[in-house]
Amino acid sequence: MKRSLISAAVLCFLALFPLRAYAQSPLVGHYFIPEYYSTVEEAVGRLKNIQPMLMGAQDGTLRSVEADRFGIRFFWTVGQTTVIPFDKLSRMRIFHNTAFQGPCPWFVAAKVSEEGEPPYVRTATKEAARELYSIIASLSAAAGNPLDLRGNLGGSSDTPTKEALKNAGLKKQAGVAVNLVEIGGPSEKAGLKVGDVILSINGNAIESYEHFEKKVWPSLDLSAEWFDLEIMRKGKKETVKIRTLPADQLPVPPKSLSFGKVPGAGSDGKEPPKLGLVLRNLTMSEKSALKGRTGAAVLEIKPGGLAEAMKMQPGDIILFCNGKVVPSAEGLSGLLVEGENNFLLLRNGKELTVGVNTVTASY
Repeated sequence: MKRSLISAAVLCFLALFPLRAYAQSPLVGHYFIPEYYSTVEEAVGRLKNIQPMLMGAQDGTLRSVEADRFGIRFFWTVGQTTVIPFDKLSRMRIFHNTAFQGPCPWFVAAKVSEEGEPPYVRTATKEAARELYSIIASLSAAAGNPLDLRGNLGGSSDTPTKEALKNAGLKKQAGVAVNLVEIGGPSEKAGLKVGDVILSINGNAIESYEHFEKKVWPSLDLSAEWFDLEIMRKGKKETVKIRTLPADQLPVPPKSLSFGKVPGAGSDGKEPPKLGLVLRNLTMSEKSALKGRTGAAVLEIKPGGLAEAMKMQPGDIILFCNGKVVPSAEGLSGLLVEGENNFLLLRNGKELTVGVNTVTASY
């Protein structure tokens, strides 16, 4: 069962971070525009309602979840914590693994970086996946980082492989190959298909995927309602007109949706808080055990300090501070803010969060 799940996760990553076209993938994308909830409390309450329908990458059920203006953290009974930092979140997708026979075959995947594996949460049903998408989108908006929903064509593309070029009837490298068409999305409704090679969009020729990503796409008016694509399909050049939701019809986060104002570092001339601890960099054995993750180890806790109040202990490894990766002992200070600070620790092989003023739902 787990082997099938791992294969699904890999396909999920490839679809979210396009690497090559997978025409026969059992992982199917589903188009969705989120709903914004009125308050943080409502979003967290809805998350509590769907808790029994959520599962982590390694089949762990949800033990607790924490959300604040820095991000959302899912703690599982098995496996590592799923962390989605809101200031890095740029896109989410819903996938269904049609070949997976185990529990929770639906995925809500988040793009938070151009590299590495995207964090994702599994759900039991399509409805739960949609609700989770809306919850995360609402909390990210509450943190001041709303998703940009404009120009969502309901698909993705990548550099065409030699096989993709041949199937499209092209003899040389050109355009981008469609590797995902989401069910119910504008691209599917317009007739776009996996394997099509897009040669231009709104009159802008596409030389390569890099050219499309860095030059063509940023130059487009994403608020436009129509996107005209010139494609090659089985040796024939065709035009596909895709109609999206215009910007004035997209949902807007309500003003009541906010974590509240928390002073930033240096906003009133004050320095970030002193934690009352001494850190050291990780040893080679600790780095090896973390399997590529970074952090800083607690060497000493000073009496009466914030670290003692948060019940930190010597030997704890600080992995995240305020939803951001701790790169080293020297790198922690730049992540601290005046006001609330939250830390994800590794203690005796188990992950736990310490801090104050965190919206928490525990089950």
